Amino acid sequence: MERTARITRFGLACIAAFATLSSATASITDAEHEGFGPSEAAARQNAFDIFNTIHSAMRQWGSSLNHNGMSLFLTTIPAGVTLHHGTHSPTPPPGPEWLAFEIEHAEQFAHPRWRRRDNPGSPGSPPPGSSPPPSMAQQPLHFPRQPSYYHQPSLHLAKDADADSYGYLHTYLTTTLLQLLYLDGTSAGNTDMGTLDTQDLILRLNRSAPLWDERGRAQELCDIVSSWGLDGVLRMEAGFEVIKCDFSKGLELVSANRRPDCPAGGCGSGGGGVEGEVRLFEYIRAVSRRYHDIGGGRVKIDWGSMVSGFFYEIDLANPNGTERMPRLVGPSDDELRAIRLRVEDVVKGRRGEVKMAVDWQGVVDMVVARYADRLKYMAEVDTVEVMQAEVNGLLNTHIDHAVEDDGHSAAMGRCSRFYTLGVAPQTHEDGLVLAAVETVTHSICSTLFQVRKMVVEEPDAAEGSLERARRELRNLMDKLRWARWKECAGCGFDEVCFIPVWPYGDKEAHERPSCRNTTSLMKGWWDRRYWQPGPPMGSK
Repeated sequence: MERTARITRFGLACIAAFATLSSATASITDAEHEGFGPSEAAARQNAFDIFNTIHSAMRQWGSSLNHNGMSLFLTTIPAGVTLHHGTHSPTPPPGPEWLAFEIEHAEQFAHPRWRRRDNPGSPGSPPPGSSPPPSMAQQPLHFPRQPSYYHQPSLHLAKDADADSYGYLHTYLTTTLLQLLYLDGTSAGNTDMGTLDTQDLILRLNRSAPLWDERGRAQELCDIVSSWGLDGVLRMEAGFEVIKCDFSKGLELVSANRRPDCPAGGCGSGGGGVEGEVRLFEYIRAVSRRYHDIGGGRVKIDWGSMVSGFFYEIDLANPNGTERMPRLVGPSDDELRAIRLRVEDVVKGRRGEVKMAVDWQGVVDMVVARYADRLKYMAEVDTVEVMQAEVNGLLNTHIDHAVEDDGHSAAMGRCSRFYTLGVAPQTHEDGLVLAAVETVTHSICSTLFQVRKMVVEEPDAAEGSLERARRELRNLMDKLRWARWKECAGCGFDEVCFIPVWPYGDKEAHERPSCRNTTSLMKGWWDRRYWQPGPPMGSK
């Protein structure tokens, strides 16, 4: 009876969702892509990636580990949220410009303006495309201390009496609801590894966009999302940032405080001496506080607006055959254009007043909370008795011992749908996420019932059965690839659990994140750096 009622609710919700989104279907047809669109088959095929996308959205940890975002969401920042902007000017910029959620993030940009040595009297903030060059336009003044062959001979810091000879930290207060397009993953990372795929390939439809032209990218993104009625774009690097298209709308300048003169070794993080090391460490510590939540209800995601490359039957293979990270270089231009049309239609259909939405992150959080630690433990237990107790503890909830259930098919269904019983999809995208989540939970439950068969139902379960059970669990974990399993066991007050966050980090930290302090934080960043290519600090 419960299942029938749930199917009825699901059917009615889907009928309403499809009726509401009929214009989106028409747009895709107009794009000469009849038959191409988001599908349940693709959602099931990419179920584990969709599950992890939702679990990591607006969370620094998972979005750094799985840095090639494939998904876009409508998000809002409520009124009354403080945001920060580092600059060389005491006056608010017109936009587009960048806002940081964390003070330490904005401080990286609160330094005097770059000037060319052959033009020390150049005026204030340049228009897009002029000095400073795009490679330096929106980058911290200092990356971790670089080898001596890195240099920037044509640029220096302003040292005259002009206002832009100093750095300023602006603090703004949102005065109204800001509506933004969130690009998941490390979408503010200037790499050729796939971090820019959603914005350059889906939104900009540009396969040859210059890697370091951040001002040009920001301007074009604002041209796009402003035409859809949005206020900007939300991205992530070492910290979350907003590209705010117009600073005169929805923001109140609270303060514009001049920063102290740059110490020896430079401004920003990574400068010389103990102070530089501490500045960098505290910046990374601030970033780490957002590993699992942006905090303070500062961002709300409309989960029903999710548009993802994972919803489409397209080529997401990485040209670098050694990488598991997906890419968007394989789909045709027509396919990318159709996905962009879907984004536009969904945004226009759901912007404005707050819509009802399924809290999909809450659903997947419940799944991860129940199974993550127990699966990892069970994959390593060394006695049959412990394995029996653990698997019974997980599955007895779903087994009705009063009825005959051949193969436990009914119990399997109850287990798979345990966290989605009350879900009523509001949009077509909700239906795709539901299919993906239940594909993942079915995989978990079917594996656990297989383990139960090996160690509980077999009368003579022994070491061989235990090893087969552990192998099944390890295979399941390899498919799930939950970011939680890479977290550090626990760090001291003077340490952070470090994973590469653009532009910082080494290859070892991505494979095996570990606790690091001020002295160990920078090891390997230049000879074994993770992010490719390296930051534009000059040329050899």
